[in-house]
Amino acid sequence: MVNKLTLVIKNIDKKVVREFKAEAIRRGLTLSKAFEEAARIWLEFKDKAIVSEQDLNNLVYESMEEELRKNRGKYAVIAKGKLLGIFETIEDVSLALRSANVRNAIVVKIGHDDVLVEGPEWLGGSIELGSA
Repeated sequence: MVNKLTLVIKNIDKKVVREFKAEAIRRGLTLSKAFEEAARIWLEFKDKAIVSEQDLNNLVYESMEEELRKNRGKYAVIAKGKLLGIFETIEDVSLALRSANVRNAIVVKIGHDDVLVEGPEWLGGSIELGSA
């Protein structure tokens, strides 16, 4: 059985709460699920120093990788430590990057590098036949 808790938090910046709620809705999450996810990520990475925007983008991608799989074949853009959007075409990605004026970004075609193994996988190079 999972322990549930009712939580009241006082003195939080209203703008931050609005943005958090909006992001939860965009991801199809309830506010409580979004908070749990954010808390888990914060706890998981609390001891890891984030030294650059690139590191932050990588952490965001790692935390969202499972959720992004729902959009197979589309492009995900992560920059400035957040998901900028899911796009249908690379042209849409280009427009989003230009309008956001970013220096570092992760652009990934979702599902493109997934490996589907149908049968045995051969390791190594070629097989040579020689005389015995």
